[in-house]
Amino acid sequence: MASPKRWTDNAVLVYGPRKAGTTLFQNLLDGSPEMLVYPAELKLKYFVKHRPPANEMTTVYRRQSRIPEIASPHLSQQTYAALWRDAPPQDSLPALTRQDAEFVLASCATPPAGLHLWCAKEVGGDTGGIFALWRSMFPAGRIVLIFRDPLMITRAILNDRRKKGRKLSLWQIARETWDSLRVVRAQQRELGKPGVMAIGYEQLVASTETTMKRVVEFLGVEPFADMTRPTVFGEPVVVSTASRQEVAVFAAECTWRDGLTRREQIVMSLVSTLARLPGLSADYSALRRRLAV
Repeated sequence: MASPKRWTDNAVLVYGPRKAGTTLFQNLLDGSPEMLVYPAELKLKYFVKHRPPANEMTTVYRRQSRIPEIASPHLSQQTYAALWRDAPPQDSLPALTRQDAEFVLASCATPPAGLHLWCAKEVGGDTGGIFALWRSMFPAGRIVLIFRDPLMITRAILNDRRKKGRKLSLWQIARETWDSLRVVRAQQRELGKPGVMAIGYEQLVASTETTMKRVVEFLGVEPFADMTRPTVFGEPVVVSTASRQEVAVFAAECTWRDGLTRREQIVMSLVSTLARLPGLSADYSALRRRLAV
């Protein structure tokens, strides 16, 4: 008789470009009593680019982990660290990722009562490589894509850099714009594939309950009380990447040009125009209509 499927095999990847709402979406999923939401990025993009030898895999995995940065009264860092310290080294990324999910669960003050799946997020990087790695690690795993207007993504990145006192060069602005377009194009290639669902950031913030009902149906979990407000381990939070200090979902009323310098607007316009050339098309207006359907 085949062994029963473990909950760690029933994995969901939330993926999108940087500043596309992946953290918000992750926090909205957090309140389900049927699902563990891994509270950080997995950093799969590192392992797409680098393949550590088997005898160094555990050390490298621990070095890339962002779980030690999570400050929550509902996650015991002492328990988490002790579990890793006492565990024998693993020589494969799939085993380490599953073990990590189990250790996060064991370190939770209030673990999900009806647990049967878990999800984690990844942003940016080599999109195709990340999906190929995910599917090799979790053959029955699923992917939820979150899309956002590429120019709004670049605007959010530039404003974030400005808040941190960083002024980007013309080349850096062009690269950020191109990278946003690149990831959205790569995501589009996944649409319609088995085990893949897509939502739009604009839909998520404008019609949160309706969008989340679609998501939980796809995941096979029941609608839950906190699916319209962001939480971490069940505690309401301000999303760490939000532009406002609000414990709520909000839609910013602005265009991609708002708050940007003339220099930034010109570079972004030129790059996005280039992206409309045959073979490089990233028509987000048409994509939004498709996602709405």
